Amino acid sequence: MPRPRRYRRILGEPRVVAFSPEASEEGVEVEITLDEFEAVRLRDYHDIKQKKAAEIMGISQPTFHRTLTSARAKIAEALVEGRPIILKGGDYITDRRRYKCMDCQFEWISPEKEYKKCPDCDSENITLVSADTLPRMGSGGFGRGFGAGRGAPRVCKCIECGYEAPKTPGVPCRMEKCPECGAPMCGAD
Repeated sequence: MPRPRRYRRILGEPRVVAFSPEASEEGVEVEITLDEFEAVRLRDYHDIKQKKAAEIMGISQPTFHRTLTSARAKIAEALVEGRPIILKGGDYITDRRRYKCMDCQFEWISPEKEYKKCPDCDSENITLVSADTLPRMGSGGFGRGFGAGRGAPRVCKCIECGYEAPKTPGVPCRMEKCPECGAPMCGAD
């Protein structure tokens, strides 16, 4: 019995999902999966070594090589035969799942886990932020990487009376109690 396929991690979906030759006759399209597209993007466009690209996608180096070889063969077929290319499907996950707590305004990104509660204040009043609202790679942030400086809150705030206190590093705000009213605290900026 074969092993189940592992999901390949892609850093973002392509902006354009179809390419067609100018003088194209209606023909059979060449389908390239999004994991094949990501392999070509990492190895050929960004010139990332195969071993590192496999790590980025969360797959073995031989699997990455097979994926890349398959994508290159499909691209060559489309170019030589003048056929349209369609990008779709595949076994993949993205790193573009972002959450926001509506109570404490804490934001976090999680590619692996689906959250039901805020990791900072334990509130269930969280929302999944659309991938379209996420900043693109290389934008914003003054060199602080993806997320442009977002992270743990710097202040803990009482949800009852509004009392604020500096956040203790390494201690979630939800573990703190308000010295004024005894209510739980949550993160705030």
